[in-house]
Amino acid sequence: MGVEGPEAQVKVTVCVGSSCHVRGSRTLLERFAEIINAENLDGQVALLGSFCMERCGEVMNWKFNDEDISSHGVEEAEETLRSKLREAS
Repeated sequence: MGVEGPEAQVKVTVCVGSSCHVRGSRTLLERFAEIINAENLDGQVALLGSFCMERCGEVMNWKFNDEDISSHGVEEAEETLRSKLREAS
């Protein structure tokens, strides 16, 4: 997974609390790790988990830096992550 620290330019945080976990956030975390590795961004992106983002509902919640993002499925989240990574580079 990515590195947390001064060398990480981007921080991606996935909620793994009960509500998001039931909706597939563990798979989301794994897919984000695969995307970061495939794009050779290990040293530039910190991938973290959070136990609750206090935005429970019908979606999975995650953050790109300080931006709150809600996704209805893994595919939607993957597309959004790829877009955000392109914008950040």
